[in-house]
Amino acid sequence: MNGTAGWLRKLGMLAAAAVCGLAIPAWAQPAVPAESSAAAALCRTTVFAGVAHEDDDLLFMSPDLLNDWARGACLDIVYLTAGDAGSTGTWYTERREVGVGRAYALMAGVPNDWRRQDRKHAGRTVRAFALRVPAGRPRVRVTFLRLPDGLHDGSGTRLQAGQSLLKLELGRIRRITTMDRSARYDVKELTAMLSWLVADSHAKVVRTLDYRNVDRGSGPKSDHSDHEVAARLVKKAAASVPGPKPFVVGYRGYSINALPPNLALQPARRKESVFRRYLSTTLCTRACADYTGPLWSSYRHWMVRQYRGK
Repeated sequence: MNGTAGWLRKLGMLAAAAVCGLAIPAWAQPAVPAESSAAAALCRTTVFAGVAHEDDDLLFMSPDLLNDWARGACLDIVYLTAGDAGSTGTWYTERREVGVGRAYALMAGVPNDWRRQDRKHAGRTVRAFALRVPAGRPRVRVTFLRLPDGLHDGSGTRLQAGQSLLKLELGRIRRITTMDRSARYDVKELTAMLSWLVADSHAKVVRTLDYRNVDRGSGPKSDHSDHEVAARLVKKAAASVPGPKPFVVGYRGYSINALPPNLALQPARRKESVFRRYLSTTLCTRACADYTGPLWSSYRHWMVRQYRGK
C-alpha cells in the first residue's frame, strides 16, 4: 500500500524530528553465512509471500501469515518495490523496511535483532535479512528488491524516470532499474529472479496479491497497479520453479473496503497490533514502541478484513 504525495511531504517534515529508531540497529548488521544461528531455525514448512510494497503483507495477507508462523511455518517475504511513492532520498524507504522488521519481530515474540543475509543469483545481489530466533523456532526472512514504486496508475514518478512494473509488463519500457542502481531487469530476468527466490525458499505455499485484477490502477476494484503486476510476476515465477509447484494464493487489496468485515475480534486485534508496530517507524514523531495514534480510514477498514481472491 502506498501513501499520497501530500502525506510524503508531511513525512519529510517528520524526518527532522527524532523519529523512532530500532532498539537494536538491525539493518546495520553485517552479512553472515547460512549456517549462522539466524538460519538454524526449524522449518516444518515454508510460506513465501511476494508483494509490491512494505506493508501489503501486513494489510492484506494478515492474519494468514501470522497464523502460518504460529503453526510452525517459516516465512520468506519478498518486497518487489521500494515503496518510495516518489519521495526524495532514502529516508522513507528505509523507514518502511525497518518497520516490517519490527513488525515481524513482534509477531515472533523475539528482540528486533536481524542479520544481513544478502541473496545472490545470476550476477545480482538482493538485500535480505534474517531474524535471529531461538533454536527450533520458525525462521523469518525479508528480502527487498527495491524497484521503483509505479504509483497507483502505473505512471511512475519523476524522480525514477517514470519507471513502473506496469510499464514493464506492457512493454512500454524494456528494463526497470532498482532505486539504488544496483541492478536492472527486463521481464524475463525479473521473473527468473523471483522464480529463483521462490525455489530457494523451498516454499510449498506462495501468497501474493490479486493477480486476476487487470484494472491497471482504476476501475471497479481500484487497486494499486504495483499490486496486480507484482502478483502476476510472482504467480508466473512460482509456476516456473523446478519440480513440484507451490500452491499459489492471491489476496484482494484496496477493494476489500467495500466488502463486509470478516475477521473475528482477536485476530483483528492481533493484526492491528503488528501493523501498529510497523507504523512506529514512519508515523511516530518521537521514539516509540508502537504507533498509538488514529489510523487512516482505509487502515481501519483493512484491519477487520482479509479476502483471498476468487
